Amino acid sequence: MENNRGSWGSNLGFIMAAIGSAIGMGNLWGFPYKMGANGGFPFLIIYLFFVITCGVVCMGVEMVIGRKTGKSPVLAMSQLGKRYKIVGWFGVLSATIIMGFYTMLVGYAVRYMLGFGIQIFGASGFGGMGGTDFFVGYTCSPWVVLAFTLLTFALCYIIVAGGIETGIEKFNKVGIPALFGILIVIIIYNFTLEGASQGLVYMFTTKGMEMAGTEFNFITACRMAAGQMLFSCSLGMGAMITYGSYLGKDANISKNAWIIPAADTSAAILAGLAIFPAVFAQGGSPKGGPGLLFMTMHDTFTSMGWIGNVIGFLFYLLVIFAGISSCISLMEVTSAHIIDSSAAKSKPMSRKKAVGIVTLIMVVLSIPVCLDQLGMGSIIPPFYNSFMAEGSKDLLDVYDLLSEGIMMPLGAILMCLIVGWKKGLNWMEEEVELEGNKFHTKKFFHICVKYVTPLVMVFVLVALVLSYINV
Repeated sequence: MENNRGSWGSNLGFIMAAIGSAIGMGNLWGFPYKMGANGGFPFLIIYLFFVITCGVVCMGVEMVIGRKTGKSPVLAMSQLGKRYKIVGWFGVLSATIIMGFYTMLVGYAVRYMLGFGIQIFGASGFGGMGGTDFFVGYTCSPWVVLAFTLLTFALCYIIVAGGIETGIEKFNKVGIPALFGILIVIIIYNFTLEGASQGLVYMFTTKGMEMAGTEFNFITACRMAAGQMLFSCSLGMGAMITYGSYLGKDANISKNAWIIPAADTSAAILAGLAIFPAVFAQGGSPKGGPGLLFMTMHDTFTSMGWIGNVIGFLFYLLVIFAGISSCISLMEVTSAHIIDSSAAKSKPMSRKKAVGIVTLIMVVLSIPVCLDQLGMGSIIPPFYNSFMAEGSKDLLDVYDLLSEGIMMPLGAILMCLIVGWKKGLNWMEEEVELEGNKFHTKKFFHICVKYVTPLVMVFVLVALVLSYINV
């Protein structure tokens, strides 16, 4: 029987791919604007708490399930018990739904990168429009948005269809170092700007709330930090189960479970250093909201003159690297499910065909999101708008509610309960300690998997759902 699953060429390749899955729009778009809206430094502390108590733990649990079963999420969870199959479906469906809007956002970054690239050579890349006007104009051009979204899908197809080692691993071995390299270049430049130090004060001291003129709301900050952690670390969407299923038995899961969230968090902090000093240097506000990445940064780079075009080009290239690395992990989740399911039925399917089917499904899901124009296209029925919270009334938020708001946290809760209370923690220890590897944080994992993480994730689930609806 033909084996189309593949495997990582090395543990380093796995780590780079897993970091690539974790580092994405959540770091470069979500983290800075949520941090900006929640007082800077206090938000960072809360976020770190969630990463340690949930991110590291769920990362380890998913990798153990993936490597122990050697299967994609649905088959992996059904191998633990047929009634657990639904947990695997939460992951596959979340990954598929997220790609319905995530690729559109990456497509935005492609358009902005091209715009600043054109302006490097003296032409107008944005028609002379400011950040807000261009963003609205572009968003209200759904067929242009769709074209850039399809370009993103094409790039993802080429990489994922290339296989695990020669496609996904090879891209991330180049893309992730490049991502951090571009971030550092932008940060170094930012430090040369007058007033940039205010960005550091905002990020790393308690003066952030005063500087932003914001009243700190602990519950709101917890909700946003928890949701950010879940999405940013690629948890509950089947990615780490899938990537873990390609992992060699000699890989140190215990160590990897700490390295990947640490790298992801570092990227988020570096993204803040790439954004906030520049915003303060240009007299902007850190409370740019979801438009911080596009509208606010557009104006910031434009105000810098010609060098701003260079920095803007590099910045959005960075966003593209981060976005594509996450897109390919999401596409791999659904592709691996089709490949494994076909093999289980003794009807093996080629990787290229499976990835092609998955790409087509995801493109179909993305078309209405592009046409919805972030709510301005009025695709959502009035009855739905009546119970959605203000600011959550577009199709993107519908997809986000189903994936990040419901299935991802619910899947993470159930996985911890299954491993902690049904399979038993010895089941996890056996896999982690293969090939003489040490489980140095065993007691920490035991406490978190059984008690802390499920309780925190229940809070995340309830808080996220309530944030989308009128209550």
